[in-house]
Amino acid sequence: MFSRKIVASAAAVTLAATSLVACSDEGDDATETEVVEETATETNVETETESAGAESDAEGTEAEDAEATEEITTADGGTAMVPAGVVSAMDQYAEPSWGEPTAVEQVDEGWIVTYDNDHYITWNENTGGAPTWGQIANEWLTDVKLDKKVGFPVAPETENPDQSGWTQEFERGTIEWTRGGTEDAFTAIINEK
Repeated sequence: MFSRKIVASAAAVTLAATSLVACSDEGDDATETEVVEETATETNVETETESAGAESDAEGTEAEDAEATEEITTADGGTAMVPAGVVSAMDQYAEPSWGEPTAVEQVDEGWIVTYDNDHYITWNENTGGAPTWGQIANEWLTDVKLDKKVGFPVAPETENPDQSGWTQEFERGTIEWTRGGTEDAFTAIINEK
């Protein structure tokens, strides 16, 4: 787009110079000046149209990327059409030991891909995808299907610095699976932002 502006500017300067030359002739000043002005106006219209077209093309490409879908196959041979972002998140986070997805589900705020042994890949447009598993995943699944307090995961869980459990960050809070004061009993702690 920048190069189009340079070409249009150069054309306008050239036309302006031609206009000055046309005005300095003693012959048909009015006719030559009118032709030059019309040409300059047409060049500007074409430049504006091309710029608007380029912006529309860029917006169209972004919209197509956001709406692009891909087909994935589940372990039972079924297929599901999902946003391309879901497949990217699967490629990034799913471990080979998880096997093939066993289910694919669209919920209010995004997508959940289920694997064996309580492993999940989650995705929505805000988070770009993250894995969740175990007890944090179980707590989150209850929340995402009922209360919708914390939103979707934004990153994988991390071990607490004191090694008392794990914490996972979500769009609107955290879920912590921790011993919570006793040595053996773990409990879920949901913190909303």
